[in-house]
Amino acid sequence: MRRIAVRSLRLPIFAVLTLNLLCGVAWADTLKFTAALEPEKAGTAKGTATLTVDTSTKKLDWSIDYSGLSAPPAMAAILSPPKDPKGNPGTVPLTLPAKPTSPATGSMQVTDDQIAGLKTGQWVVMIGSTKAPEIGGEIKPAP
Repeated sequence: MRRIAVRSLRLPIFAVLTLNLLCGVAWADTLKFTAALEPEKAGTAKGTATLTVDTSTKKLDWSIDYSGLSAPPAMAAILSPPKDPKGNPGTVPLTLPAKPTSPATGSMQVTDDQIAGLKTGQWVVMIGSTKAPEIGGEIKPAP
């Protein structure tokens, strides 16, 4: 009798464990962000950045669509607010290919702190030449 009771519990226990595993995967979040890129000074350069973060793998995929830069872009980065009000912003470099074309794309691993920072809406993405960033914009949650 006891043996039958134990066997009859196998299926419900297996079902509960399977459901827990599936729900764990479903709890992973994909966050989407965008930024309208504009020149700091007068100019014709413009662009749009899209960023997607998979919170389970902590992978950031990014794409920067741009036009009107004075030269092919040589640098791109995400800037976080400075930790100290008088300090410099934190910099997360975005690796561009040797001969970038629009859209420039890439991916990288991010930390939990960086994911939390992106959610604040206080981070900026920039792209530009070796002389200086030409266009940038605030990273906001995508609609």
